[in-house]
Amino acid sequence: MKESEFLLQIHKRISIISVGASALRNQGASGIIKIARDYFYQININEFVNALETESSYNLFLNEHTESLISSFPENGKSWGAARKGLNLFFREIAYNKFFSDFYDFPRDLAEFNKKFNFLEVPLDRDVALGIFNETDMILPKWKSIKTLTQESSDLYQVAANKIAQNEKIARVNLDLKYWRKN
Repeated sequence: MKESEFLLQIHKRISIISVGASALRNQGASGIIKIARDYFYQININEFVNALETESSYNLFLNEHTESLISSFPENGKSWGAARKGLNLFFREIAYNKFFSDFYDFPRDLAEFNKKFNFLEVPLDRDVALGIFNETDMILPKWKSIKTLTQESSDLYQVAANKIAQNEKIARVNLDLKYWRKN
């Protein structure tokens, strides 16, 4: 198997495993998880890596994919929160994957890794939101659900997460490891 074929298979695998059955449940329509997984497999990983150059380029990249994924969802399942969480889980797994890390020469040193992936958002869910809410001095909206999450609420949680991550000297995407299923 050629390296390019192998990386495509890894891409496919990450597209499937990054969003488990519980990650996007109860979003109002059936088939959301399959649609998200199929969408992730179509994302050009080179574009993701290039978008990491600046915060504005990454935000533009992430917002474009969020809107595109939402448009793929069935009418009764068009959830900004579900699309954003799924994408954040997928991009986190790309960053954590050894083969993509080697191929794209991602930093091996944790401090350098945190700098490289500083722009990645922490995937929000109840556990992560509660962890951020309990650790911040910022006023945040009460967490309701992924389905009802808006970009405005997400942005507030991401700002708070970024402050917490800066204090801990980690990329905010890594806060998911700290808060996931802790509560």
